[in-house]
Amino acid sequence: MRIADGMHQIVDNINEARSVRVSDIAGLTREVGAIRAGAQKDLKQINRTRKHDATAQHKMLHKYVKNLRHDSDEMLGGFSESRMAMGQECRENLADFTHQLRKDVTDIRLDAVHMIHGFADERVSRGIELSRMLTSYNDGIIEDVQQLMGIFKKERIPFKEDLAEAHTIWQNERSGVHEHVRAHKRTEPKQKETVMAPEEKAEAALKGKILKVLKNSPDGITLAKAGKKVGVEWRRLVKPAKELLEEGKVTKKETQYFLS
Repeated sequence: MRIADGMHQIVDNINEARSVRVSDIAGLTREVGAIRAGAQKDLKQINRTRKHDATAQHKMLHKYVKNLRHDSDEMLGGFSESRMAMGQECRENLADFTHQLRKDVTDIRLDAVHMIHGFADERVSRGIELSRMLTSYNDGIIEDVQQLMGIFKKERIPFKEDLAEAHTIWQNERSGVHEHVRAHKRTEPKQKETVMAPEEKAEAALKGKILKVLKNSPDGITLAKAGKKVGVEWRRLVKPAKELLEEGKVTKKETQYFLS
């Protein structure tokens, strides 16, 4: 019973809401009709006003066009005279400008010829200087490579003996031989003779020169500047400077070398 009562109440509410909407729609219809009638009345008044204004504007525009045509004719006559005067003045200015431009172009061409000759001479001198620098750089690289190859050949002998000993032990273990293998006695490198080789004498002399340059440079100096003062290519000073660092006679901070 409660459900039926609720359904009846909902139906009543719907009917009541529909009645309200129908009443509102009727009121809106009347208002729209009144607005439409007022709009039509205003539209007729606007059309009458527009026709009157269009007639007045047409007369005013016709008068304005007539005055404008008269003013345009006068302006065109004045422009024609001004154009002829300006044309004559422009021709004179253009002639002066062309004459000055030809003179400037001639001067620029002469300056360019002188600059090209100067560039050619400088290029030849720079080429000769660059060739000398490349030759010196190549000689320094060859000398460094030869020194490194000599050091490598001296230090390679102990490693070859160690490899031979390791290979012998590996072969014995692989064949199942468990007898004690006597370690191969490494041949110690020969002691240096008291008589120094020419290369060692040259390196010792470079060390002395480096120490002398550092003594006169308390604020430090790079190898490039030291090479210029010593009179040799700076790459030849790399190895002696490294040995001096290892001996503790020289210290280094970034690219600067100092006397310890």
